[in-house]
Amino acid sequence: MSGFETTVADMTPWLQAYGYPILAVSVALEGAAIPLPGGILMAAAAILAAHGELSLAGVLLTCWPAAVAGDNLGYWFGRSGGRRLLLRGGVRRQRLVRLQRFFRRFGGWLIVFGRFFDGTRQLDGLVAGSIRMPWRRFFIADLIGTSLWVFTWVVGLYAFDQHPRLIHRTILHLNPWIATLAAAALALAIWRLLPRRKRPDTRPRPPAEQAD
Repeated sequence: MSGFETTVADMTPWLQAYGYPILAVSVALEGAAIPLPGGILMAAAAILAAHGELSLAGVLLTCWPAAVAGDNLGYWFGRSGGRRLLLRGGVRRQRLVRLQRFFRRFGGWLIVFGRFFDGTRQLDGLVAGSIRMPWRRFFIADLIGTSLWVFTWVVGLYAFDQHPRLIHRTILHLNPWIATLAAAALALAIWRLLPRRKRPDTRPRPPAEQAD
């Protein structure tokens, strides 16, 4: 049994005992940067739904609003005091400005696809609020990202439990393409955050400036 399967098995009794409420609270607080196993509980809930112990629609309708609520809670935490915490924590203002520029251009995509990765999933809202990303833009991107994340994981694991061989073959075919796209996106993000060298000014100066 893999580590993921073991963790899901450990989380299953909590769902069987407390059901949808603990699922909603865990998913929401994880999105607000509070370290709870929301994603793992959601995976366990999808597998229980495949076994008929929970409703697939119930899991979807619990996780999606909870994820949106948690991300927006994290956003307002960041908006109200995250910038001061970052500066006190040693982040330079110049780096914050660079991060703001990056979010201005790519923030929407980062919110949408960052949902699928540990770390970015928990911190996207907090960081977006800290750098003053417009709330409406964040909210729309978060609606899209959370819906994709919840639907992919819940329906994907539900279908995998029902049709494991077919899904496994599909993942094997898609994996190289997904890895290539993820590596390209990471390389672009790093390139955008690296400092730029200023080119020397080679323009001819006016005569009066040359005389000086």
